[in-house]
Amino acid sequence: MPYLNREQILTFIKKKRIYSNNSNINRQLQPASLDLSLSSKCYRIKASFIPNNIKISKVIKELSLTEIDLSQNTLLEKNCIYLCELNERLNLPHDVMGKSNPKSTTGRLDIFTRVITENGKEYDYINYNYRGKLYLEIIPQSFSIILKKNISLNQLRFFQGSNIDRKIKQVKISVSIKKNQITAYKAKKITSAINLNKINFYKSDKYWEEIIPVDNFFIIEKDEFYILRSKETIKIKNDQAAELEPFKDSFGNFRVHYAGFFDPGFGNNKNGTPAVLELRAYDTPFIIRDGQLVGQLNYYEIDKVKRGGYGINIKSNYFNQNLKLAKQFK
Repeated sequence: MPYLNREQILTFIKKKRIYSNNSNINRQLQPASLDLSLSSKCYRIKASFIPNNIKISKVIKELSLTEIDLSQNTLLEKNCIYLCELNERLNLPHDVMGKSNPKSTTGRLDIFTRVITENGKEYDYINYNYRGKLYLEIIPQSFSIILKKNISLNQLRFFQGSNIDRKIKQVKISVSIKKNQITAYKAKKITSAINLNKINFYKSDKYWEEIIPVDNFFIIEKDEFYILRSKETIKIKNDQAAELEPFKDSFGNFRVHYAGFFDPGFGNNKNGTPAVLELRAYDTPFIIRDGQLVGQLNYYEIDKVKRGGYGINIKSNYFNQNLKLAKQFK
């Protein structure tokens, strides 16, 4: 099976294929992924970068504006670029590679993140046989945020073998827009910072504008950030995992869904569960209509997760979601 499940990832931890400065790494295990956690080392930098064949330590010297200690709660300002060293390091075997994506909360807060590896030539992909540190680029886009070390913004999936693109099923995903009902939320421009450790704490109307269309469409404004939901409901069995992929990187002049991974057990109930879609328009305003296609859900095989699938038993935050904001909001 191409995806590794929780038990297989735990074996990697025990064999020191994955090791961490965080002693609670076992608590970072998800049904088919591992949450990555921030260390105390962080830098505000001048620009994004791809290392290619340059050591990240050298790039930091070239781009660093200031060094930041995340041992205490720290403000990361909106529209600034940060590079943080992660607690986790890898010693992957020759037939296993990794792929990272933002966690659901990260996407819903419009925090743009991507993993960078030593000598890496692209974001979020960890090569077969990779040995070394991991870094996370963080760009808060709608809100300034407050965080500290050991918090997780991204998760890492592991694939074994070379046939990682083999899909067992594909389902088209469209957006749900209902007239005269709350159909979306738009991030407000001027807000206070959000402390990521405060759960069910902030009043949503201080940070979000409700979108109630008078028809089955509305206009996405340029450079604004929206939360919507899918028209389809999703079910992921315990021997499957899935990834939501936009049709193109900028399909219809907008980016959809930052956090596109669905663990085994997601929506595995009678009616299924909709996906929450994070959407940002670029270049021009864009009209979006009910039922408009925004992506494709790709299903992959995985060895069955016998216990601890996504849901209430492992305290998953979004197992019963509909149009749901990040867990920091009431």
